[in-house]
Amino acid sequence: MRNTLLTTTALVLSAGIASADGHATVSWSGTATAGVARDGAVQKAAAGKATVSGLLASTNAVADAAITTDLTDATYKTQVTAQQAALANTIETVLDDHGAAVTMTSTPTLAQLRADIVKLYASIAGVTSGNSLVAAEKVKLNAVVAILDGVHGTAAVVEGKSGDFKSYSEVNATVTGSVTAGDVTMTAAMSVDAGAGYTFADDKTFDTASAGRVGLDNVTIATSMGTFKIDDGAIVHLVDAGDETNADILYTNTFGSMSVSVAIDANKDTDLKAAKAVDAVLAYADGLTAVKGLTTVTTVGVAAVAADVAWSAKVSMPVAGGTAYIAMDEEGGNIFGASTTLSGVGISFSSKLEALEEEISADRDNSIGLTYALGATKLGATWNSVEDGDQWGISAAYTADGMTINASTDEGSDWSVSGSYLMGTGASVVGGVNYTEDAYLGLSFSF
Repeated sequence: MRNTLLTTTALVLSAGIASADGHATVSWSGTATAGVARDGAVQKAAAGKATVSGLLASTNAVADAAITTDLTDATYKTQVTAQQAALANTIETVLDDHGAAVTMTSTPTLAQLRADIVKLYASIAGVTSGNSLVAAEKVKLNAVVAILDGVHGTAAVVEGKSGDFKSYSEVNATVTGSVTAGDVTMTAAMSVDAGAGYTFADDKTFDTASAGRVGLDNVTIATSMGTFKIDDGAIVHLVDAGDETNADILYTNTFGSMSVSVAIDANKDTDLKAAKAVDAVLAYADGLTAVKGLTTVTTVGVAAVAADVAWSAKVSMPVAGGTAYIAMDEEGGNIFGASTTLSGVGISFSSKLEALEEEISADRDNSIGLTYALGATKLGATWNSVEDGDQWGISAAYTADGMTINASTDEGSDWSVSGSYLMGTGASVVGGVNYTEDAYLGLSFSF
């Protein structure tokens, strides 16, 4: 409904301008890709860190003489594993009564319990009692895994095999119409997408096959008071590009040397509030409880939810041979940074705190980037303050004689190599492979 309203408004305005003493132009462009590719293997999950609640429960339990005077961290973990094994056994009994067939290990170690939980997940597909039971037992299993991770600080190891090569082919075309009357220029773009494409990235692979799709991309109205771009739910917010709902309207203008941008969500969902993440809560019995020993509260770990931002704004300006900027949004998210070149070295810095991170009192993400051109080769390096196993990264790009080669890796060994070779008339041979064994080889050309 909202998209229809925005489009109708734009078309009415276009008709009004066209009837005036203006002029119109129409242009089009397109790209096509075809080749063979495969999905990479699922890699081993990185070892997880113990949660704050898990560490706190361990510390408190070991220090509480009312539980046992000789409790150690190791015996505490053993007791927690035994408790979660008992809960997993209960889940197994329920599932077995409805079509599953899993035998749990008696007095399991952590590794054995994890293996049994994997079997339970696999057996859920055979349960015959309906989705409600399956969903309930999955919730309980997730709570068991979260508590084990919170105490032991290790995540389950998951591996998979690379997919088979298969073909892909896709055509994208964009038609752009422009109408000018006085100091107002209105531009509307429409896209046509047909086929199934492939995106080379470790979180994207084959596009969904489509017999054909036509859509309105955006409408832009440029005036002496600034430019307004209308694109329903597809305009990226200026602080948090991953906001739950993207913006619909982007206003840009310049005032002297200062550039101003404002992104607006015309249909903010006021029911969606920022929610703090909740760890799987692990409690212990103190001296006042009737039952001596450990006890668990199986609160399922819940991921934090980003607030639905209604607006965000950004200001940038030239400073000392480079550019500085600052942006903020309605929910308290903000980012500032600058970039410049010194002695041939490109330097960039940014400090970001998204709305969700502000809500959960997380640390700022401070990032530094360096680039240096050495003939046909451009070298790059990045570092950020978030201790996630991928704090630094390095890259190199070579471009010469129609050939381009890009290579990169990071602290977590997430490497990638891709390249292209221009054959002329806009056509290129393209290919690449990365650490997940995603791989592709094909043709790409523009028209």
